Amino acid sequence: MDIKYEYLELLPAIKDMLIQSSSPYLSRQELSNYLKVSESFIKQKLYNGEFEESKHYFKIGESKMLFDRLEIDKWIRAKGKADGKPLCQKQQTLSKYISQRTEGY
Repeated sequence: MDIKYEYLELLPAIKDMLIQSSSPYLSRQELSNYLKVSESFIKQKLYNGEFEESKHYFKIGESKMLFDRLEIDKWIRAKGKADGKPLCQKQQTLSKYISQRTEGY
């Protein structure tokens, strides 16, 4: 087996990445990367109460917060629904309404 020693130098970084990806908790910056949004978006959700303490996030000390990845995933899925109906269903209803109103034009 031929091992390239320069790859061995990457093992600590790979280990850190694997540990971070398997953790159920995310820092604010990790959450921002996970959701592909800005950190100010996260701050806004905290400010307006969409992220609830002890549910979506936990405070560690004065300024450190850890976000629960599973609860954030549930929040995202809930955002995909409006008034209890999936958004795609509401879009289909709107398309049907528009097509009915424009028949004969």
